[in-house]
Amino acid sequence: MKPFLLTLSKPSGRTLNRTDRAVLLVLLLVYSLVAFVNLGTTNFPTVPWKGAYGETAIIDLGDDRHVSEIWFNGNIAEGTVQIYDDNEDYTEFEQDYGDMFKWKIASVSLDTTYVRLFVSDGTVSFNEIALFDADGERIPATVYVQENDDGIDLFPHQQALLDEQGTVPDHPSYFNGMYFDEIYHARTAYEVVTDTDLYFEGRSVGVRDFSYVQKNGFSIYEWTHPQLGKVLIAAGVRLFGMNPFGWRFTGTLFGVLILWVLYVLAKRIFCRTDYALLAAGLFAADCMHYSQTRIATIDVYALFFTLLMFLCMLDYLWINRTDALFGKKLVPLSLCGLAFGLGASSKWTCFYSGAGLAVLFFGSFALRCIDLVRERKTAKQSGKPSMRIAINPVPALPVLYAIGAALLFAIAKLGHAESGLLYRWKYNFEWYDLVLSNGFWIPMLVLSIAGIASALVYARLTKGKALDQRFNEQLMTLVLCCVFFIVIPVVLYYACSYSFYLSENRNTLYEQVKCLWDKQLSMYRYHAGLDATHPCQSMWYEWPLAEKSVWFYAGYPDGKLSNISSTGNPAVWYVSAFGAVLMAVEWCFQRDYRKNKGFWVIFVGILAGLLPWALVTRCVFLYHYFSTIPFVVLAAVALLYYAEEKDPRLWSVKWIWLGTALVFFVLMYPAISGLPCSWAYAGFIEHVLTVFGKVYYVGV
Repeated sequence: MKPFLLTLSKPSGRTLNRTDRAVLLVLLLVYSLVAFVNLGTTNFPTVPWKGAYGETAIIDLGDDRHVSEIWFNGNIAEGTVQIYDDNEDYTEFEQDYGDMFKWKIASVSLDTTYVRLFVSDGTVSFNEIALFDADGERIPATVYVQENDDGIDLFPHQQALLDEQGTVPDHPSYFNGMYFDEIYHARTAYEVVTDTDLYFEGRSVGVRDFSYVQKNGFSIYEWTHPQLGKVLIAAGVRLFGMNPFGWRFTGTLFGVLILWVLYVLAKRIFCRTDYALLAAGLFAADCMHYSQTRIATIDVYALFFTLLMFLCMLDYLWINRTDALFGKKLVPLSLCGLAFGLGASSKWTCFYSGAGLAVLFFGSFALRCIDLVRERKTAKQSGKPSMRIAINPVPALPVLYAIGAALLFAIAKLGHAESGLLYRWKYNFEWYDLVLSNGFWIPMLVLSIAGIASALVYARLTKGKALDQRFNEQLMTLVLCCVFFIVIPVVLYYACSYSFYLSENRNTLYEQVKCLWDKQLSMYRYHAGLDATHPCQSMWYEWPLAEKSVWFYAGYPDGKLSNISSTGNPAVWYVSAFGAVLMAVEWCFQRDYRKNKGFWVIFVGILAGLLPWALVTRCVFLYHYFSTIPFVVLAAVALLYYAEEKDPRLWSVKWIWLGTALVFFVLMYPAISGLPCSWAYAGFIEHVLTVFGKVYYVGV
């Protein structure tokens, strides 16, 4: 075993070799097996009955039976149904927004042959119902056919109440229904799928606008975050259907892909297979990574794209201060912008990471300019001839146009223009009108003329002369960054928000841009004005030690406890927190550490992911720390890496750490997976394993 581990410890470059690919493949396969097991059922009712106010559905039990419970699997609706027996005694069941795509139990006591459901308020919608006697045995039943004088069933759609009895589980749980914020995000994914299907159905019958969807489809329920996350959840629904496995599939898959990106990032930084495996293995054993990626919410996508954008930025930092071809340098930078756009389209927290990217980019940009100046100065001192510098202004014209257009709009809105086009903008235009109106062409025409003139002057002055183009490359890089990190993300954000346009009947580009802008204002006002408290909320400085977990689900099958909490693995979080602090101290005092560009990425990633939350006044939760944990782990791994570089006898410490993390993961598995356990063991997890923190175990 030791020779193999020593083989992994040999420096092997920044890119993945054959050993890396084999190790990574094994890691991903093992984690995938753990993550996808008991993820959710695919045996789930999908055909709903929708009952409007005043409608009656009659269930025929075939004989006089005692009914103790009625299970309702809800669809999207809010209303009240009265449950009558043969004596016209009734019990009410109220369906609200949180009762969808899960089994809810109504306790009744009916001795009857027929059960009559009467919609007394609003609208109700059930995918399936099931009736049980006092012994917990399911009662066979059929929907009574209500015929008109011609023998035609008046309500054929009511057959959907009992048409999928094979989907009724032994007991309701997370495995066969929604839990926590899935009622927002997975529901919206279902609405995205349904509205898209209706849109194309309408197009196929000649409907050329969105009114068909608006009339027959759903609104988009979860609008407080960008839409890409819900679109990705919807992809799983399309593949596997509207069932727990379907709406959780994509997030779990991205949880696997996160390990792949983290492994590659660690290999870039440490250039060793063992430390890449250590970083990815520790995160694979993290409890929050497990629970947060197996629930149909959007945090997993934000983390994936955050890691991807920092990986691309690291590649750019490595290549930028070299004499590599200009086009080769643009590849990682453009991919970084693409990852940033996708991340921002998933969750706004990626804008925090975007600020970190800006710090890294402009730092590298400044250092590259300093390098060029020093090279020219050194060449001059040595008497070598140096090429002439000539800055081409043409690439900067798009930036100047944006500045000019913004100034025109600002002048109009500030009321400094009393007549003409700018005066009309003051009252009738918003910013998005600028590029959708004739006003767009005024600054464009002026700058186009200026651009042609500048190009002619530049060509005349530099004709036949040898020029140092590296400064022009730097200028062009700045301009292209506006494309990579502004234009492309804006286009992606607009494209990923199509569900808004479908649900609100927005046809033209003008209407869609206005709709999108209004949604952004609504999102901001919601988060900025949220004034709520929660027993699981915590402050940002409490997160590194996981002082308060976030409780997702609790059930009590057969007298045991089934629990899902989002919390940290103590062997990962506690060690990483202290290790990251020590590494930060070392980094400040050790010049050699600061030469490694990967460590800049690590610490900027930590600061960008954590510090903005110190300014947030609304209630926040431990899972907001999710996008920061990988960087904290990398910082602690870096400390161990340098310790082993100084003392090779410490080579076994990393494997002891990884093994301890795996043991803690196994011990805490019931708290994060929903696996039923005894009350005594739940108490052990809550009060013993988490020394500094607290795992919310309902009932303990």
